[in-house]
Amino acid sequence: MQLEWEIIQTYMTHHPRWFEDFERRVPSGEHLCEYRAVMPAQWRLWRRGYWLLTAPPQVPAVAQGWKLHVSATSRTSAATLRAVLPLLRDAAVHFKFLIDPAAMLESNGKSFPRGSSGKFITVYPADEREFRAVGDALTAALSGFDGPHILSDRRYPGSRVVHYRYGGFVSISRMRPSGSKELLIRTPDGEPVVDIRHPYFHLPYWVTDPFTGEAAGEAAPVRATAAEQAPDTGITLADGRFTVVSAMKFSNRGGIYHGVDNETGADVVIREARPGVQIGPEGTDAAELLRHEYEMLTELADTGLFVRPVAFFTDWEHSFVAEEFVEGTHLGHLGIIENPVYNLDLTAERLTDYYERFRALWLQVADAIAACHERGIVLGDLSLTNIMVTADDRIRVIDLESAFHEDAPPGVARGARLYTPGMVTRRARVAGQGDRGTDYYAFGGLILGCVMLCHQTDFIDRTMPRRLLAEVAADLALPADLVRLIGDLYDEDAALPDPGELRRRIEALPFADAWRQPPPLGLPPATDGTARAELHKRVEATLSGVADFWRNTADLDRQDRLFPADVAVFRTNPLSLAHGAYGTLYALHRLRGTVPDELHAWALRQSTAHDAMPAGLYFGAAGVAWAQSAIGCPDIAVRTLLDAHGHPQLLTEPGVLTGTAGYGMACLRLWRDSGLEEFLDRARAVGDHLAGAAHRDNGLASWPDASRATPVGYAEGAAGVAMFLLALHCATGDPDTLQLGRAALDFDLAQAVAASGGRLSFPASVATDDKPTMVVRHYWDHGTAGILTTLLRYHHVTGDPWLRERITELLPDVRRKYTVFPQLFHGTSGLGNVLLDAYEFLGDAELLAEAERVAEAVLCTAIERPEGIVFPGEQTVRESCDLASGSAGVALFLDRLRRARPGGRSNANFLLDDLLPADPGRAGAR
Repeated sequence: MQLEWEIIQTYMTHHPRWFEDFERRVPSGEHLCEYRAVMPAQWRLWRRGYWLLTAPPQVPAVAQGWKLHVSATSRTSAATLRAVLPLLRDAAVHFKFLIDPAAMLESNGKSFPRGSSGKFITVYPADEREFRAVGDALTAALSGFDGPHILSDRRYPGSRVVHYRYGGFVSISRMRPSGSKELLIRTPDGEPVVDIRHPYFHLPYWVTDPFTGEAAGEAAPVRATAAEQAPDTGITLADGRFTVVSAMKFSNRGGIYHGVDNETGADVVIREARPGVQIGPEGTDAAELLRHEYEMLTELADTGLFVRPVAFFTDWEHSFVAEEFVEGTHLGHLGIIENPVYNLDLTAERLTDYYERFRALWLQVADAIAACHERGIVLGDLSLTNIMVTADDRIRVIDLESAFHEDAPPGVARGARLYTPGMVTRRARVAGQGDRGTDYYAFGGLILGCVMLCHQTDFIDRTMPRRLLAEVAADLALPADLVRLIGDLYDEDAALPDPGELRRRIEALPFADAWRQPPPLGLPPATDGTARAELHKRVEATLSGVADFWRNTADLDRQDRLFPADVAVFRTNPLSLAHGAYGTLYALHRLRGTVPDELHAWALRQSTAHDAMPAGLYFGAAGVAWAQSAIGCPDIAVRTLLDAHGHPQLLTEPGVLTGTAGYGMACLRLWRDSGLEEFLDRARAVGDHLAGAAHRDNGLASWPDASRATPVGYAEGAAGVAMFLLALHCATGDPDTLQLGRAALDFDLAQAVAASGGRLSFPASVATDDKPTMVVRHYWDHGTAGILTTLLRYHHVTGDPWLRERITELLPDVRRKYTVFPQLFHGTSGLGNVLLDAYEFLGDAELLAEAERVAEAVLCTAIERPEGIVFPGEQTVRESCDLASGSAGVALFLDRLRRARPGGRSNANFLLDDLLPADPGRAGAR
């Protein structure tokens, strides 16, 4: 379950080291004091997340209907509550409100989900009569108040802050296969349907707007954003000067559009700001901040290094800036697609070309910083993504919302006071404001990010980027002058560099003579016995520290999670293999052969019932049962998996991660562990279901989903289904099962995309007419590593030489020492794990050495803490213990490095290798 960065950020503000659920934050008292001063003691009051819910005595709750929302800002929320509480009390109506002004500020933030933003008070009238009466009263009481427009709603007639929409009043939900919930309402016939929360007004098909009489499908677009509901209709802005061609991106702050300046015919980018959206720690209004940014860009336009502003204007209630359209890509993307480390083109010529090109870009960035400082301007937030690079390698710095004049007074003139993780000094983080030193620190992180994307790890461990830089510098034989330059800039205690001297240092970097031959990373790996023994010692010490960290950070008093884990643990369930307790307990048992009773007792106290978790392998009860059996509780495991049978989500998805195939694999595991034939029968039933649901075309098999593009890969695609079918064939000997599995594997293999040099990778889903070009991936969950995991086992069983050729073609894509994340599902450990697979099945010692090289990079990301050793989780911005993105998954790879041997079957990532024949090629060739 990969979440948007905007969602991840909301879980980062409540603990400095771990993702934390906002429900555990202790609120300030402003809103509660207002409530206590007015409301009778007989009213019920309770908390749910960021909300305080209240109910009058003897008034039953209504399930759904027309609800009222009141918007506010963090500055007006207490006054708003004070104004409306008496009338809500007198109306005896159910309502809820945000816990404090800080929650209001977060709800109004630019990164908050647009469909929910701006809502401060939600009122639940019993019927339409009460809806109108309370709506009218709120409108009168809040006359003169202002707040953000709520995108999912319409404004109540006569008000700027009272809004309405039709939706659910009580929490009726349905579990998804991932374990997350979707909220439901019921049709007049009683059928449950999703309570849709679009970032625009939406009517269920059976209701009409109480004020306009419009029904679903008839509602006219509301100008909540410039072109969100009709981005291709040629809407004009600024009295016809600009025409919107298409929408490029949306955030809570507003849209970003591709437009045309009708006065000049030039392409422009139009950036929008919605009033009431609050940016930064002080909650600066987005519209005011956009005006400030326009002024900053205007002052710097003559340098030619910053995007040129064309116009600032207001249309409807929103503010806009039109800027020159920069054709190109941002520096972060360029540093990935062109980087020899990531595209595996590690020749001397390619390295020289890359660094010579990027030297020219760095010089322009240095000039941009110097131009700002000469005018007394601090950039405040310089990052890889706010530097655009044109086709002729000219830069344009964009997004100056945090820029400010050093002598500016407090307020909007000091900018947004935002920063990018890994690009800010601790001094600036504490002060809440950047300075000249921060700009140069960010420049060092920017250059480091062009060498390798590891600068963001500075956010949780300031030593990690330097460790990784030392490792990659040796691997690439980087010039020592470049390493020193990065180190000097990336030192927050260093004196400010002289701009002229800095420029000379960059110009003098000896790239032309740096490489006469491929660097060490471009050569085949070689590990002698002494080096291998030393690596194993480091692995041993690291794994001991990892296990200590799990023991020392387990919180037995919590119910929402046992170990520090990914954001998804709070959005799914506390037990799952992927993000919950059992993934880490399973890894702990692998490392130490036992699980402390108190830790397993905590897990056993949590529910695995159908309403608590789904049935699947990595997010549900099937995975819990597998782990319970593995750690020595077979009887409990049997009951857990038996109880999962009949789960309403059991057959809704085919894949291994959350769907039917993963449940089927758990059935085979429990059949082997318990000897109960019932589990083999259930696995056969799963196979029959998959056979019946398969879409077969030209010898290929897939399981398309009408609601999304057909997934590719091990986690959700046909390769994972093929793995289950292979295991089922090995258990039953059924040739039809093997044939279907092979057709599924061939389907995913057919999606391969050739990169430069002929290297093959895979998209996460099948290309479509809407998305003909897909981003390719290399990882276990989506990409080459997962498909290789299945491919190696089909070759072992069948001995098919055609499959052996495919293995040879795919292996180069996973022979990567460096990726952005060290994790198992979507990072380096997953690549190392499949290299060990290939070593065990093929016996090539070079593949073991390649996996050891991967382990060296992974060990560079270990974080030493008083509790032990931990690895960074998702986006490398918080520590995590979980299997999918944290230490448990990394530990499975590092532990396996000590066990792997030719012919071994040591992959602990929930496979059924004990079912495979000892002798390869048993099922015969194709």
